[in-house]
Amino acid sequence: MTDCQSYSISKILYCQGRVPNTRQKRYNKKMLVKLEPQKCVFRAARVGEGKLAFALIAQRVTWMEQCGISQWPREHYLQVFNQDYFEAAAKQGQLWFLEQDGCPAACAVLLEEDERWGYDKQPSWYVHNLASLSTCPGAGALFLTLTEREAARRGKRYVRLDCLTGARKLNAYYRQKGYRFAGYWKQPQYRGNLRQKLIQTEGARAANS
Repeated sequence: MTDCQSYSISKILYCQGRVPNTRQKRYNKKMLVKLEPQKCVFRAARVGEGKLAFALIAQRVTWMEQCGISQWPREHYLQVFNQDYFEAAAKQGQLWFLEQDGCPAACAVLLEEDERWGYDKQPSWYVHNLASLSTCPGAGALFLTLTEREAARRGKRYVRLDCLTGARKLNAYYRQKGYRFAGYWKQPQYRGNLRQKLIQTEGARAANS
């Protein structure tokens, strides 16, 4: 069993309440999983793999708590985006994984439509619930890159997402990745920045159609 597999399985068990979570703010080099892009696979989830996505989300929520980040409040986020939510997404072909050596290193729900962008119906893939193993640096970035590649292959013009308006580091991260600000989306307890990345021009889409 690889280090990555052991880590994922222990986190799944933790999410099911079978083993305690070790709360460590910093990981030493022995705990880190080296990302090797040539060994990674980007694929849609299989039925029954919603628990893997929920485990990734739960460990990322724990990491945020340890770092003093309030982006995903545990009680609300894990209640709304629970294991059943991810399993339903898997059944609809909307849950995707980046895996290495058979182990999920990152995941997200990829939608064809999104009410947050209701005014704009241009062909896009909408990224939600993006999370990666906190001990696998670079997995989230590689997931986005492969999402963009697959979206272009499917004839999409944009990859779109949103993030908390007040999350300065996260907004800077997406901006650096080429995701430009495109507006706001508001709810009673949430104000998010809409961001998008142009991955294929109209001319390119017409040529490939």
